[in-house]
Amino acid sequence: MSEKSEKTRGKSEPTAADILARDVIRGIYEGYYVAGQRLAEPDLGDRYGLSRSSVREGLKQLAADGIVVLLPFKGAQIRKLTRREAENLFSITEVILGLAARQAAAHIDEDGARDKLTASFEAIAEQRESDDRHAFIRHRNRYFRTLVDINGNDELWRLLPKLQVHLIRNRLAVPRDDRIQGYREITDAILSGDEDAAEQAARRYVRKTASCALPEFTE
Repeated sequence: MSEKSEKTRGKSEPTAADILARDVIRGIYEGYYVAGQRLAEPDLGDRYGLSRSSVREGLKQLAADGIVVLLPFKGAQIRKLTRREAENLFSITEVILGLAARQAAAHIDEDGARDKLTASFEAIAEQRESDDRHAFIRHRNRYFRTLVDINGNDELWRLLPKLQVHLIRNRLAVPRDDRIQGYREITDAILSGDEDAAEQAARRYVRKTASCALPEFTE
């Protein structure tokens, strides 16, 4: 088997439905789509140049991940969380991000790990004077991706973005300096190799975010 075949074995090209689902998620992060917004199949078909069957398959994928809800005779809309649902997602995010930080601390002495983490944090810290919320979100996502790359647990990356996409409109509720300080504490603990401290720093930051964000959700 050729080297190229070996690298691509088991991988398949994304379908039209996959591309639609990914772009809707990206649109939520970027503010193009908002909670409660209706997603009309004809509009999506025109926007992405897809058949109705591909649009429906993409919406089914998003519904399976809890990102949209499918309403009888009304089509789909971006899921709007209740306060209780948001509380549950923050609780799950706290555990998962804590685990990601713990595992990153356990692997921080592997080749290049320290440099990668430091660079990811510095990109966040550089946003201290910026009002570009989307730039901060991009750097924050890359930071989380770096944690997963360091610890090698791709299962965490399958879960984390799907949790965060629901909370994106509230993720900047924490004051800017507190956000950066929170990531600094996580980074310092991971760089020290202290697994317990890394997990607690990450969980503490998620709890801080939840305390600031949850009042924005209705019952």
